[in-house]
Amino acid sequence: MNADEFVEAFNNAKDLTELELLAELGKSISDDLEGHEKGKVLGTLGNIYYALHRLKEAEEAYLEALNVYLKLSEEDEGFLPYVVGCLYNLGNLYQVSRKFAEAEKAYTDALKVLGDVRNDQRLAILTALGTMYAKLDMKEHAERCLVEAFEMAKVKGDARLLGTLLNNLAVVYQRGGRKREAAMLLKMALDALERVGEDLGIAAVLQNLLPYLDEDELRRVMERLESFEELPIDLKAKIAYFKARRAEEKGEDPAEHYMEAACLGFMAYRNFGFQSINFMHCLDKVIESDSELREDAVVLKKVILKYYYGSQKVEIDFDSRVGRMIKAVLEGDDIYEDGILEDTVRLIAEDLLKAGTKI
Repeated sequence: MNADEFVEAFNNAKDLTELELLAELGKSISDDLEGHEKGKVLGTLGNIYYALHRLKEAEEAYLEALNVYLKLSEEDEGFLPYVVGCLYNLGNLYQVSRKFAEAEKAYTDALKVLGDVRNDQRLAILTALGTMYAKLDMKEHAERCLVEAFEMAKVKGDARLLGTLLNNLAVVYQRGGRKREAAMLLKMALDALERVGEDLGIAAVLQNLLPYLDEDELRRVMERLESFEELPIDLKAKIAYFKARRAEEKGEDPAEHYMEAACLGFMAYRNFGFQSINFMHCLDKVIESDSELREDAVVLKKVILKYYYGSQKVEIDFDSRVGRMIKAVLEGDDIYEDGILEDTVRLIAEDLLKAGTKI
């Protein structure tokens, strides 16, 4: 299999099993190649590892590909776009790994290589960098990147990207107290995404619009959000959190919504490395309540602190309901109940099992 065939095989891969096989094959292929052919295989191998969430190996492959193209570009500047591509991939990898300083450097290095060139690569990098700044609440940096990206996307006429950028920029303005501008941008984003039928993007915008709606609009939007079949887990967490806040405002019991938000928020953090909501705060809200979920929240919080944050000061009651579920999985049994809490505990127990944790 040559380099182009390897790239094509990756593009046509249908499941994780195929990707695992390609990962094994790619390493041996790259060892026998040089120059551009080697760089193509290494870059694709990095993408495969990234898709498999084998992030350390992805980083190594991307860095090796970057070194190949840096050497090639010294003799032929036609290879500079490949240098930019490697840096962009590294930026995305570091962002997912929560290595934000490294991600920023990779993105800004890529922009330096591009110079004044305004092309699709610049647009993608500005979008990724601006979105990261927005997540980190670096409002001025985020606004600068997202506005430039928006102007480029507007010239390009890409309605889907325009909607995404407007939504992200609205979040920046929202956090900066510029609520009127934020609401206006969200409505513009919704219009753009409605034109292309981008359900996930529409859902993200609708979720950000929730604080600006009256009761009738709110009911309609919540019904629409719940009609979407496939929502990202971080967005589900935000919706559950909003429901909890609304329940509190109306004097209703918010504990179930806070528990759902906590579980979804934790899974988003565990699976993708980003914190969509403060899931520990959500667990604290359940703990402060009189709900029957209170003990579950206490134990779940301790489990997360001990096994994901390394706290040695917590003692876990494995005779509690959550504790018994974890023990069941570790002893080769299963959790025979369905629900978001059960799914979360099962995931944690499987992580402990893989790590060989003894309790």
